[in-house]
Amino acid sequence: MKQNEEKQSARKLFIKTASAFFLSHIGGIIIAFIFCFGLSSLFQGNGIYVLIPVILFVYSYPVYGTMWNAGHRDLNAANFGHTVLYRWKGLVYGVAGMIPVIVISLAFILSKFGLFFNFIMPYKIINAEIWPIINLINPSIYLPEFSYWQIFLIALCSLIPVLIGEFGYVMGTYDISIKQKLVYRKEKSDKHE
Repeated sequence: MKQNEEKQSARKLFIKTASAFFLSHIGGIIIAFIFCFGLSSLFQGNGIYVLIPVILFVYSYPVYGTMWNAGHRDLNAANFGHTVLYRWKGLVYGVAGMIPVIVISLAFILSKFGLFFNFIMPYKIINAEIWPIINLINPSIYLPEFSYWQIFLIALCSLIPVLIGEFGYVMGTYDISIKQKLVYRKEKSDKHE
């Protein structure tokens, strides 16, 4: 009976964490879209090389924070003997949370084979965190102008949030807070002046 309750509790926690990942992904998409729209002049020429890290950075803040909290929570549970800590669990949470995006990416690939309509522009909008990367690969909005390898590469790039989530999760399991390191470093340098 107790083992069944533990499995049910673990399942609920898994669904809750994967859902939190997806919601933070949506929040990051909204932020990335605003920055893409505001910095649209950088989409031309060499500005795209500045835009890619800026968009990924602003997108990653909510995703990283959510997964850092999940990793830190699992670290605390492991320290008290409530669970076994798996450092790759962030990838599992991320893939589970990204199932809607994975399905859309599969539809994007199938659109190249004529099974769906040309939805490159909507795909760029719902994947705003990789919009500059998509434009770097091919800036066109017309599907026939994309080669097959470009379509597969773009669909693969939609998994970048999973990698960001895994990084946040691992940092949480090691109790390493980048924000705290930056804040405390600044305070130390202020004291020396």
